[in-house]
Amino acid sequence: MTSFYSVSNIGELYVPVECRDAVFARARVKLFAHQDLRHLNRIFTHIRHGGVAVVEGRWEQVTDVMDYIQRHKQELVQHSQRETKPRDRRESRGRSTSRALQEALAKLMCWADADGVLQVEPAPALPYLLELAGEPPGANEGKPFLLSLTKIQQIQNALADTYPVHALDASLVASENVLAPRSQETIECFQEALQHIRERNPTVVADIGCGSGCLTLLARQELGEQAQIYASDLLPEAVATTKLNLQRLLSDPDAVHVMPPGDLFDPFPSRQFDVVIFNAPWVVARVRNRAELAIHDEKQETVKRFFAQVSDFLKPDGTILLGYADASGPKAIRNLETLIAEAGFQMETLFKRRVATHRSKRKWEQIRVYVLRRV
Repeated sequence: MTSFYSVSNIGELYVPVECRDAVFARARVKLFAHQDLRHLNRIFTHIRHGGVAVVEGRWEQVTDVMDYIQRHKQELVQHSQRETKPRDRRESRGRSTSRALQEALAKLMCWADADGVLQVEPAPALPYLLELAGEPPGANEGKPFLLSLTKIQQIQNALADTYPVHALDASLVASENVLAPRSQETIECFQEALQHIRERNPTVVADIGCGSGCLTLLARQELGEQAQIYASDLLPEAVATTKLNLQRLLSDPDAVHVMPPGDLFDPFPSRQFDVVIFNAPWVVARVRNRAELAIHDEKQETVKRFFAQVSDFLKPDGTILLGYADASGPKAIRNLETLIAEAGFQMETLFKRRVATHRSKRKWEQIRVYVLRRV
C-alpha cells in the first residue's frame, strides 16, 4: 500500500499507518477549511457516506465537528443498515454503535505541515508529533502529513499528565504507549545500582529501552556530566518522549545522545559501552498492543535476544544494570538467571524492593536490579 495521498488545495500528504485503511478505502478525501467548518451536517454526511474529512481552521470549530459526530452516532448505524443488502442486515444490526462511532471518527483528520505544525488555530505545541503518533522519524520525507483528530487528542491527553520521580526531584511526562515512571521502588533500585558503580567512572553508558527517559536522566544525574549517555527504544513515541523530558529538565538536552528508534542494540552498529542499562519486560505473556511491549515478554524472548547480543556491545570490563521483577513467579527468575550465566555473566550484587500488588492471587512481588559483570 502506498503511503502518500494527494488532497486538493493541500497537495501530497504522508498518511501514517493507522490512517491508511480510511484514506485508501476508495473513499473521497475532502478538505473542509475555515468557513466550511460551520457546516457540521455537510462534514458529517461526507463521513457517513464513507468519505474522509480533512479539517483546517479554529481548534474549537474542529472539536465541534467531533462533538457533532458523537451526538449523531445513532445515525451512523442506521445509515449502515440502509446501505446493507437485505440478507446481510441481520449481521449489520449486530454492529455496535461504539464501533460505528470509532470508524467515523477515524475519518476525521487534521493535517500538519512538513515541520509537524498542525494547521489549526491556535496550533497546539506538540513537538515530534509524527513520532508521538508511532511513526519513524522522517517517514513523511519532508512532506505534510495527516493524523486523525482522535490520535491528536490521545497524545494531548497523555502528555497532560505528569509523574513525580522522587529520585530526580522532578516530574516526567509519558506519551501514549510509553511506560510511565510510576514505580518509585524500581527507580530507587536503579539509583542505588548507579551509585554502586559510580566510582568506576564509566564514560560511555547506554539506556536500552529508554521509554520516558527516566533512567537516562537518572544516569546523567548519578554518573555526572563526564559520562556520555546514549538512549534508545524500539518505539518512536518512546524516543520522542525521552527527547521531551530531556528538554524539560536539562539545560543542555543535546548532551544526551538519543538514537533513532530500533530494537535493542540495532541503533548502535559499532559502539561499545562501559555500562548497559536495561529495565527488561518482566511479565511472561503475549504482547497484545504497543503499550505492552515494555512490560510483556512472551517466552522471555526479549531477554534472550538481549543476552545473545550484549557481549558485542559491552567493553571487557563493562557492567550491566538489569531490571526485572518476579511478577511471573520463581520459574521466570530461574530462567532469567540461567540466561545470565549462559551468556557468561555473574551477579556482582543485587538491589531489590518488596512491593504490594493489586492481584488477589499474589499480594507481593519483588523488584530487582542486577549488577552483572563478565565471569
